[in-house]
Amino acid sequence: MIKLTRTRDKIHPDFTGEKLFTKLVNLVEARIRDGDALEFKGSLGDWSKTKKVLKAESFGKCAYCESDTEKVAHGDVEHFRPKSIYWWLALCVDNYNFSCQLCNQTYKSDKFPVKVRMLKAPKLPKALPTDAALKRLIARICPDPATVTDSELLKKWFNEDSDLPNPYLEDPEKLFAWAVSEVNQEVHLVAPNNAKPRAKRAVNAAVEYLGLNRETLTRSRFVVYNELQFALYVW
Repeated sequence: MIKLTRTRDKIHPDFTGEKLFTKLVNLVEARIRDGDALEFKGSLGDWSKTKKVLKAESFGKCAYCESDTEKVAHGDVEHFRPKSIYWWLALCVDNYNFSCQLCNQTYKSDKFPVKVRMLKAPKLPKALPTDAALKRLIARICPDPATVTDSELLKKWFNEDSDLPNPYLEDPEKLFAWAVSEVNQEVHLVAPNNAKPRAKRAVNAAVEYLGLNRETLTRSRFVVYNELQFALYVW
């Protein structure tokens, strides 16, 4: 997992500005009507339109395990905070990562551990308001990815202490270290020496909820490690 950067000048037009506002109105209306039975389909589930840009931002690799999705399987638009829990962020581009199916579907799924408390869902009225009240309500649902900043996301929108690191808002390389086993020909993700509690939580969550020490990854890392060692020897 490496640090990623959101290309805010390339946001899909359906997920910013007036089109995003319309989508969020429809989302809120559906949530008021259906409650927990809300289904993400049609315009409420068309986040695949964002996949091309997400894939480019993560260099064609899974944002979590860094596997080339062309070799593993087609990539998913993964909701960092699960839409089944954080329904109001279902259409939020800043809640999307490009992920392989193994990390997304086999391991992470709807699991999202936090240290203390989860974000609170926006309080909804019994009926959809109009005009100014509607604009105020929608402004609490989701930030516009074309105008929001990373610092605003951390302070206002995503201000919960999640165990999993979001590669767009936190540098995983500062939290992770690697342990090489020459005998088993594997490289495992571990916490750095004298790691702070944040790093330990991040590593434990990445291993448990993303499967970042699954055998296929530990062995493929060793191949890269071996190639680097040989290159260093030749140099």
